[in-house]
Amino acid sequence: MEVKRICQWCGKPFIAQKTTTNYCSHQCSSRGYKHRMKERRMELIHSQELLEVKKRLESQEYFTFSQAAKVMGVSRQYIYKLVKEEKLRASRISSRMSFIRRADIELMLKSKPYERVVTKVEFDIAEYYTAEEIAEKYKVNPKWVWTYTREHNIPKVKIRQFNYYSKKHIDAAFAKYKVDNDLTEWYTPEEIQEKYGMTRVAIRSQVYRNNIPSKKEHGQIFYSKLHFDLSKSSGQEKEAEYYTVQEAMKKFNLTRESVYNTLRFHEIKREKKGRVVKFLKVDFDRVMGVKK
Repeated sequence: MEVKRICQWCGKPFIAQKTTTNYCSHQCSSRGYKHRMKERRMELIHSQELLEVKKRLESQEYFTFSQAAKVMGVSRQYIYKLVKEEKLRASRISSRMSFIRRADIELMLKSKPYERVVTKVEFDIAEYYTAEEIAEKYKVNPKWVWTYTREHNIPKVKIRQFNYYSKKHIDAAFAKYKVDNDLTEWYTPEEIQEKYGMTRVAIRSQVYRNNIPSKKEHGQIFYSKLHFDLSKSSGQEKEAEYYTVQEAMKKFNLTRESVYNTLRFHEIKREKKGRVVKFLKVDFDRVMGVKK
């Protein structure tokens, strides 16, 4: 019987006389055997080295992250993850040296026994809405529900492919859409975008932070002109009281490093919004000797 095979050593096709033949020649077979023996020896040496390391570490009470990884038989990155998640305690001695106690490793293992993961979630379905129920009750698009609940951190339970949202939190979140009959002028989101150059996300954030009255009619949302304009004007006045780092650099002809050093040395309180660092003008002007 002839069988077409590929040599496992040189990769060339050949005709084998048996189904168990893996090499095209005696030379390839010998080389393959030597390679397998070499790999086995390397594995044996590596396992012996690990055993020797563990024996040396048995008498130690304090480990570096690398040593702790070898003791537990995991990667060093996993040890960093455990420490970051505060599951394993570590002590920082210096900027480059940290230690983990053997007692803390044993404590972590004792305090985290194996527990069977229960996939079935028991909850009272009467206390939850589906997205379709929310859309029907509050006259909104079902696709919008997912975005809204995520932005407002509405508690939810997922059973298979279906999401269920807490009725209590949904009703409280939508309560702010109650119409104030004394208000007569309203903005649409498009009008706010055109007037203030804001994105939809920024508009929702402004409304949420300042509790601006809103209403919904036929699926369209409206925001009170009076309250929105007041929130923007007060926000602009507040912004005028602050320097950004770039503004301070330009006004006082300073480098970025000099500005930060001045803030740290004089302990000037800073606020950070996104990537922008701000601080009160009156505090920085006082340090820079600006007379009012």
